[in-house]
Amino acid sequence: MSMTIFRAIAISLPVLFSTYAAAEDLNVLYSNAYVLKAPMEVIAKGFEASHPGTKINLSDVKGYSEMTQLMLRAAITGGMPDVAFQGTSFLQLFADRNLAVPLDDFIKTEPDWKNLGYFKSITEIGQINGKTYGIPFAISIPTVYFNGDLVRAAGGDPNNLPKTWDGILKLARKIKAPSGGIYFDYAPTGNWTFIALVQAAGGQMMTPDRKKIAFDGKEGMDALNLLKAIGEAGMKDMSRDQAKQAFAAGSIGILVTSSSDVTLYTQQAAGRFPIIVSQFPVPSDKGRLPAGGNALMVHTKDAAKQKLAWEFIKFATSAQSQTVMATATSYIPISDKAVQDPKLLGDYYAKNLNLLVPVTQLSQINGFFSFPGENSVKITKVIQDQLQAVVTLRRSPEDAMKLMASEAEAMLPKN
Repeated sequence: MSMTIFRAIAISLPVLFSTYAAAEDLNVLYSNAYVLKAPMEVIAKGFEASHPGTKINLSDVKGYSEMTQLMLRAAITGGMPDVAFQGTSFLQLFADRNLAVPLDDFIKTEPDWKNLGYFKSITEIGQINGKTYGIPFAISIPTVYFNGDLVRAAGGDPNNLPKTWDGILKLARKIKAPSGGIYFDYAPTGNWTFIALVQAAGGQMMTPDRKKIAFDGKEGMDALNLLKAIGEAGMKDMSRDQAKQAFAAGSIGILVTSSSDVTLYTQQAAGRFPIIVSQFPVPSDKGRLPAGGNALMVHTKDAAKQKLAWEFIKFATSAQSQTVMATATSYIPISDKAVQDPKLLGDYYAKNLNLLVPVTQLSQINGFFSFPGENSVKITKVIQDQLQAVVTLRRSPEDAMKLMASEAEAMLPKN
């Protein structure tokens, strides 16, 4: 993190926004405090300073899954937060259960919406069934990390890394490392990286009417064949945490996982080996990448608090607040204004090129797909088990796809 820019923006936040009178408390829930606590507190204090009489009550839980369980219990027993930074993979769930407020009316009546400086893809990320339920705050996408020393030792050029899966695999086979030439994180929440492979190739997980699966087409088979090739290239089956530790220790050559850990890996490898970040391949002109990370959702049913919540959303996603968030984490900001301004993130990214790489793919990002119905989590587990079977070479892509497709189809809603 650049502490200089972080502190400068943090100090300036309260005076960068017009005063808004509202004597209300706003209960705000978020997760992943190990990385987001500092920017959340800065943003909350800035909002309070520019909105006299308003108190932001911040609460946090460990992760997105824990937050979802807490929210579902609170929906029954009471105590729902007014606003929550929900994991993008769970937006569908809250929308389907009518536990979140659509934001389209706020957007339509926002006089300055087009001039707020957001990237064009942000409403698509939070759109469920044609309505906008979430405004992204901190985004991540799958990305490719290379150990520069191991690449060079294998005869590769760290300054001219492969951009396609064929090229990446060719290099991975040449890398000699204790924990393997490559590790593909196949087991993140909600089949995230499998969805990325399918969508990047131009495919979809389900038909447009969300009645039938569609991942069993060519794009899905290509994804499974890629995982098979990664297994044949020597990938060792370990947990994602073990793989991250191995990469940070210098014993994996190529790691495919979330962009949210760029700064962490860079710090862990500092002085021992260079890390180069490269784009996740998107072979199709129609290709898209699912947005990980979190988005702001409004849960309060109180009309007055909804208006205040909307003001908080705009504040948290402003160019200044996004600069606070992005310089404290490795998440992708959703403010184009911040990225383009040299005084905000422009110069910062010019000096931190690894962090800039995921930002350059913002135009290719869309929402995080999730299966409809009560069996969504069960379906993702079925798929994850088959992905593991393929990458460990225990099952052929063809057999795995048959199992995935038939079991997923059987668990979809029947209406």
